Amino acid sequence: MGNLLKRLLSKLLTSELDKRKEKLGERLQAQIDTTQSSWVKARNQLYIDLLNIANESMVNRIEKEIDEI
Repeated sequence: MGNLLKRLLSKLLTSELDKRKEKLGERLQAQIDTTQSSWVKARNQLYIDLLNIANESMVNRIEKEIDEI
């Protein structure tokens, strides 16, 4: 029973993390689409690429960096 609960919780957390990644990716892409800055485009594309392999800690860091801009 304990393993089943762990798997369900893990799936739920993964699903939430995927939603956060998608939302953040959309924000980054919107900036790419609306800016003329090569730096912003390159930086945001790098962040989008990192989101594909990001864990929760990395997503938190990327969100924090973007929110500070």
